[in-house]
Amino acid sequence: MRDCNPGVQIKNTELVPSVRHSQLAFEIFLQGKWRLHILWVLRHGPVRIGQLGRLIPGASKKVLAQHLRHLEADGIVVRKDMSDLVLHIEYELSVAFRSLVCDLLDRLSESGALYLSETGKHMDVR
Repeated sequence: MRDCNPGVQIKNTELVPSVRHSQLAFEIFLQGKWRLHILWVLRHGPVRIGQLGRLIPGASKKVLAQHLRHLEADGIVVRKDMSDLVLHIEYELSVAFRSLVCDLLDRLSESGALYLSETGKHMDVR
């Protein structure tokens, strides 16, 4: 990946794949109102959908389940059916994507904090 130098000329053959990769990452990891919330919760370990609903107030279980299904289809989340007598299903980040997701979330958090400090804007953190 290239440094952000405004004077550097790049070719269209370099730009198109880079933009497409960025767009793909955005669509997979960040699209939708609740996906970022879900990934933040899952970075701390396995969680059941009921717990997820309590940790993300305002999101319905239906919407959370839809996002989890999409993340599972993309290979980012693993669904574990641990039911014996009682329905018990947990979701967690896949081993293949755990470090990537955690790094992405850390960078987004750092970028947001830097933006807020540089612009002097304040954000209501609850």
